Amino acid sequence: MIVGKVRRAHGVRGAWAVESLTSAPDVIFTAGAVIYAGDRKGELSGDAAGALLHIEDGRPMNTDWLVRVAEVTDRDVADSWRGRYLLADTADMPEPDDDEVYIYALIGMQVEVEGLGHVGVVRDVYDAPQGLIIEVETATGRPLVPWHPEIIDRLDEERNTIVLKPLDGLLDT
Repeated sequence: MIVGKVRRAHGVRGAWAVESLTSAPDVIFTAGAVIYAGDRKGELSGDAAGALLHIEDGRPMNTDWLVRVAEVTDRDVADSWRGRYLLADTADMPEPDDDEVYIYALIGMQVEVEGLGHVGVVRDVYDAPQGLIIEVETATGRPLVPWHPEIIDRLDEERNTIVLKPLDGLLDT
């Protein structure tokens, strides 16, 4: 499961500024925890496929988390990780409440508009100051859709589908 995205290198010893994509960053990014290198689909990938990363230190830093792993020891190597996703074993994560979903689970979900049917698929999720925003790939582009009760009708986990309310102009690109 995706738990973070490396934003940039921080300092000279190879720490990262990581965007947390989990509601439990204090559990995931703690000293002694193990995470993995992955891609935005939550799969082990790339030249770092399967790379085990042992967290030496993790703490909040502004809106990000400052994370240092044993396998990255200098700024140049840390900078090469910019944009990469960090994964955790789902067995290490607490179960979400009935009215919650992990952000990583939204990526790849089908998107429907109530009464109109399928319109696209979720390509990415952004944690903006005003709340979550999903990027929906449609036949005509990739509009951004705010995750608000006025827009999201329901999430159907069994069908792996997000159902939007029919709002004029919502998916215009």
